[in-house]
Amino acid sequence: MKNNLFEQIDLKPFHWIYRRVSDKDFQGFYHWHQGCELLFVYRGHGRVIVNQQTYELKKGMLFFFQPFQLHKVHVEVSADTPYERSIMHFDPLTLGKNLHLFPGLNALLNQLQNGVNETQAFDLENEYDYMYVVCEIFNKSLHTSHMEEDSQLFLMQLLSCIRSNIHDVELDIPTNNKFRSLHYSERIMNWVEEHYMEPFDLERLSAELHLSKSYVSRVFKRETGNSLTEYITILRIKQACQLLQMTQKPIELIGESVGLGSVSYFIQLFKKMIGTTPHQYRLSHQAIQ
Repeated sequence: MKNNLFEQIDLKPFHWIYRRVSDKDFQGFYHWHQGCELLFVYRGHGRVIVNQQTYELKKGMLFFFQPFQLHKVHVEVSADTPYERSIMHFDPLTLGKNLHLFPGLNALLNQLQNGVNETQAFDLENEYDYMYVVCEIFNKSLHTSHMEEDSQLFLMQLLSCIRSNIHDVELDIPTNNKFRSLHYSERIMNWVEEHYMEPFDLERLSAELHLSKSYVSRVFKRETGNSLTEYITILRIKQACQLLQMTQKPIELIGESVGLGSVSYFIQLFKKMIGTTPHQYRLSHQAIQ
């Protein structure tokens, strides 16, 4: 299990990774970070897990992750099937400061950033050539005096592509009322989301989902790349981070409220995964504010 699941990224106002390629030893892991993230895929096959849903990862996909949102990219890579992507982490307040001049795009960014149960994967394979060129031009602009303007334009171009994709989806709704079946891992994650604050009971989960205990563990590992125990632990620590940031609850009560009743075990586990104690994490967050 990877430590430091929270990624502190220097935004100012964005952090850009251009056409990174992985063809071996790609370690996907659950994580979150303080800004928004846009991920565009050039090559690769796998799944993206976010908001208790799994999305197919393939050429032309664009993903949007909200600030502090737990997500994971699960890709099987090799020399023959590499994973290539460009990534932008950004501060929406700074990079989107002129979006009020474009009310439609401004509303879309607000919806993507703050909405609940929003679509977060957009199939732009038909616009792949356009996206390829837009990313390439933006990358070249980083070495010019127009970087600030070009970065805002780049964000608007991506939002415009997303908006076109959303409208295409919405037009299909009146004539197509079929919904895909949930993956087993999605059903499991939904159950865990409702019960993570309680002592975990695999037998109860299996009974309520009408699956065998061995199959639950096996199918979750196969579909997400993590064991169910790892996922539950990560979710609990993620919720603890939010409570430490947003409330003044005593640390022992926070541990109890996320299903980790022993305060010593909670502190030990938190430090192992985040790299600092709950008390230090709370103090550092208050210092940033």
